[in-house]
Amino acid sequence: MPVRIGASYVSEAAAEFAKARQKEREDTEAAKKKDGVLSELQGKFSGLKFSIGTKPFSGMGTNNVAISPKILKQMEQDPEKRLEYEALLYDVSNTDLVKGRNLKSAGWIIDDKGGLSAWSISGQDSKNQSSVKRSDKKNWWQEILPKAKKKKSSMKELQEKRQEKQREKEESELLLHRQTEAELMLRGHAGRGVEAAYQGNPSLSKAYLQHGKALGESKAFGSTKEFYGYLQEKFTVAREGIASISSKYLRACLTDEEKRLKLFENLRAADEMLESRKGEVGFQGMRVSIDEDGEMTVESSKSTVTINEGKSMRQIAAAATKGDMQAVLARLQQDLQEVEDGLKQNMCDEAEVEKAKKLIEQAKQRMAKLPDRAPTPEEQNAMAVNMLI
Repeated sequence: MPVRIGASYVSEAAAEFAKARQKEREDTEAAKKKDGVLSELQGKFSGLKFSIGTKPFSGMGTNNVAISPKILKQMEQDPEKRLEYEALLYDVSNTDLVKGRNLKSAGWIIDDKGGLSAWSISGQDSKNQSSVKRSDKKNWWQEILPKAKKKKSSMKELQEKRQEKQREKEESELLLHRQTEAELMLRGHAGRGVEAAYQGNPSLSKAYLQHGKALGESKAFGSTKEFYGYLQEKFTVAREGIASISSKYLRACLTDEEKRLKLFENLRAADEMLESRKGEVGFQGMRVSIDEDGEMTVESSKSTVTINEGKSMRQIAAAATKGDMQAVLARLQQDLQEVEDGLKQNMCDEAEVEKAKKLIEQAKQRMAKLPDRAPTPEEQNAMAVNMLI
């Protein structure tokens, strides 16, 4: 049905398009005001660089935050929304995307639905700052994973220092016990060609190496092809093509037992990390690189999809006619398809799918009670606003 706008008659679709673009422009202009929400956020979170939009891979540095103009509008109009997103930004500001990773730039995006995602652009340089050496840290591979920085009170810091000293003492005693146990085990298997299952433990590795040298025995490989075949049998990251190992280092491992054991320990640690991450919602993959010096770099990717339940509930409540609710249902069906696809790709869990199905059921129940007529101009405007924000 033609709709009049000014002196012209246009289609309903054209009118809706024009209204949507006008709304977007108003949202963007409101967010750009000097004393608007964005400048207030910049004052509160001075360590972040804010911008308007939802475009990934934009901005220099590693503290970029892009926010949808629709979300900024919500924050301007709704104190509860402002509280919600400022709390989210607090967590973002205290989350380190860089630690243990060689990144050129990185940032966060709060999209139109209020969902949070992260992006990064990685690169390698001569300093190889994204590597973490085993000799430098305990549980070294865990340092590669991003961690949130926590602010602690002085009393809590003191208590945690005491607990840390107690843990170090217990670990030292356990390490001594395992080293002794490993040496006894190896002596017990002397002359039988049994390989120690050191499970990435430095004390077991050292004991195995010393024992092998004392006996003058070591597992021999005739070529790098044979050696890599052995690695594929023993380690998941090698077998699944996740690990990339320098050919120079592989050749060195053929004749250097110490380098070979270091490689085994690296790959076993990478296997443990892969196993621990596979159970996480959003985990998409992992890449392992071992350079010519035997140092390992690990990069993992994560992506999630979620349902904006609050937005959908507002749209259901705003629908005044069956036609309005049909538009809401079409969008909910699209959301359901996205989370079902996301479930197959480990980008969400069953709870998100059930949330979408529940919203669809609520919309259908309410639609049965709505009149089958054209909406009034006021109803139409209210629905258009709720479909946009």
